Amino acid sequence: MSSDVTMADAEAETHNAGGGELLVWPWTGILATTTDDDDATADAASTLAFHAHQHFAGVPTTALQEATAGDGHHHHFLVLHFGKSWAGLRDAMSLPGRFPGAGRREWRRRRRGEGATACAVYGWLAGEDATSGAVYGWPAGEDDLHDGDGVVGRFLRDAGGAARSTEDVERDEGRVAAKLAAIAGEHERRAVFLERKCEEMAGAAQNAEAGNTSLHDELKDMEAIYAKLNQLEKQLEQRQSLESIIRQMNMNLQAGGSLRKEDHEHIYSIMICLRTIVDEEKEMLVDSCAEIMKRLRTNSDELEEYRQELIKGVENMTITASTIIGIKRMGELDERPFHLACKRKHREDDPRGKAAMLISYWQEELKNPSWHPFKIIQVDGEDKGVVDEDDPKLRQLCKDYGDSVCNAVKAAMAELNEYNPRGRHTMNELWNFREGRKATTKEVVKYISDQLKTNSSQSDN
Repeated sequence: MSSDVTMADAEAETHNAGGGELLVWPWTGILATTTDDDDATADAASTLAFHAHQHFAGVPTTALQEATAGDGHHHHFLVLHFGKSWAGLRDAMSLPGRFPGAGRREWRRRRRGEGATACAVYGWLAGEDATSGAVYGWPAGEDDLHDGDGVVGRFLRDAGGAARSTEDVERDEGRVAAKLAAIAGEHERRAVFLERKCEEMAGAAQNAEAGNTSLHDELKDMEAIYAKLNQLEKQLEQRQSLESIIRQMNMNLQAGGSLRKEDHEHIYSIMICLRTIVDEEKEMLVDSCAEIMKRLRTNSDELEEYRQELIKGVENMTITASTIIGIKRMGELDERPFHLACKRKHREDDPRGKAAMLISYWQEELKNPSWHPFKIIQVDGEDKGVVDEDDPKLRQLCKDYGDSVCNAVKAAMAELNEYNPRGRHTMNELWNFREGRKATTKEVVKYISDQLKTNSSQSDN
């Protein structure tokens, strides 16, 4: 049974063997024999199984039996399930050639009592007459499917068999092929779209990396300028001190008359010149510093724009337990502690619904501008607002549902206070889930680049 049977071969055999008859689909074959008493039932089943194995080894089968009222005959059938392929059709259509002169027509004559044909020699046992023991075989057709209350007809109908021609099957397969081609085209279109989006994200990532590098370089320049500025400040102080000393010396010299007036004027003019130079250099450095600060702000704005582009590119990514870099909704409650707490407290009273209601309530409460559970503490000499653990609402929540739920609310409130203290709306942030912190632009760029390389290598394979 070859799987590369051509459609033309299968159709040719169908027309040659069945004259265009509608066949049962999935393609099915029938082997049949008759016994005269109950004791021969096992022998009949074995005989049919032997012929099925001899001609179609490996093909699934179903054994059926039917008793004839009044005459004591038992009809035995073995249904061969050839499947839906063209190779299965060819196997079904080979039955007339394997059982010549012992097909459906001869079987029906046998059942009407006209006797078996001389050609029905398969399964003959020594000493048997021509009315029992012969094996018949034919491809199941429309007549078998609609065979009234016959056991074979009922089985074929219950199994979902349908009377079909090869042209019907070919048309159906054509429609399926067209649908698969359309699906493949849609998948290809989506793949091109995703590839384009990945390229755009890679471009944004590269721009962000370039902006980050430029920003880093300018920060280093700023540090150098500030160092030079401090040095000049010190030099200016030294000049001013020296100028004061020279003035004092000038007064002493005038009192003692040891220096000429021209010498005094020369020293004084030098000091004025030095101070002028230092002032000019300081002014130039201040202007340069202002210009760099302006560029720094511009680059910082551009870097933030690149970061927002990265957020847009990453926000549709699915977050799983293995995700390293992704989007975190800052100010959004972690729902897991709520579900665990409600399972413990409301085990028999819709814990899932109770958790959903509790989450909804506290997410809205976080947005309430009249609730301000913060206190000011000193951190490194600066005032910093932190969540007040003694807030009455938080203490009651902790008492009712435990520390984990209360900590989830405090964490969300701290995030809102950091990212959007006025509006108190959740905001997207690039997040390093492995380390539990905000992801740097450099990390995101590297992660996207690695993902693109991985996808590229997988598509190549």
